[in-house]
Amino acid sequence: MRLLVRGYNGQGFGSGFIRWFTFGSYSHVSLVFEGHDSDLEVEAIQGKGVIYHAPHGHEEKSFDEFVVDLTDEQITTAKCVALGLEGAEYDWKGIWGFLRKKKRHSEEKWFCSELVAYALWKAGRPVSRREPWRETPTSVCESFVLEPKPVSNNT
Repeated sequence: MRLLVRGYNGQGFGSGFIRWFTFGSYSHVSLVFEGHDSDLEVEAIQGKGVIYHAPHGHEEKSFDEFVVDLTDEQITTAKCVALGLEGAEYDWKGIWGFLRKKKRHSEEKWFCSELVAYALWKAGRPVSRREPWRETPTSVCESFVLEPKPVSNNT
């Protein structure tokens, strides 16, 4: 079993808007759980909220992948936390909070980086010393707890 964080650097108004407001190079992050019966990607998306699905392939999306060093038990915890938030709304106001530095959080609404950082925090592997809802897509991807996924022909 393995947990990956995907950092998306897509194009378009929404992506550019998020990168601009969060001062970063990534516009979106998600969790990818590999192993057991099937792979699963969990993310918070504009207009859809927290959802899960089969992971996108590299041919479909532009992203970088990072490995999180966790035990199987920690991965299971992160997966339970992330899937437990399915159906929560997207946190549109979360973007504004990065500019105002007065970010508030509601467990009924999630921004993508809040979701990823929160699941890792609950699993015992916080991405930084900040509260999970203060993370941006770029700050998650730049965390010292993530390692770039090794490039190989098999993965």
